Amino acid sequence: MRLTRGADYGTRGMIHLAKMPPTAITLVSAIASAEGLPESYLAKIFQDLAKGGVLRSHRGAKGGFSLARPASEITLREIIEAIDGPIALNRCLASAEGCDRRDCCGLYPVLAKAQAELMDMLSDTTLQELIENEQAAFAGSQL
Repeated sequence: MRLTRGADYGTRGMIHLAKMPPTAITLVSAIASAEGLPESYLAKIFQDLAKGGVLRSHRGAKGGFSLARPASEITLREIIEAIDGPIALNRCLASAEGCDRRDCCGLYPVLAKAQAELMDMLSDTTLQELIENEQAAFAGSQL
């Protein structure tokens, strides 16, 4: 499995927002510039994140985006699924598609277990943890 570019950019943008004061409303252009991301693509991704309930969109002269909830309450799974939709390692694991061979397939139980473990990890990883990981990595590189 590979994260899409959209999920990567969206997560990076969310981390940037999460580092801002809780009441801050930030322009997509400022985030794109600070993170080295394409502004028009990030704007589309942020609309998806707002529809997904993890960002709040503010209109008007002082418009922009802010987190919809504290960083400690937003999971990596929510971010990825808001951008890319439901996560499935293989089409047989996608609830919309399913598989008529799963009862006799030797691969299905292995993929189902890997999918469950991945979903647990993504659900247990918060935006706050990603910030802490980034800070620890930065501190380690300064030694």
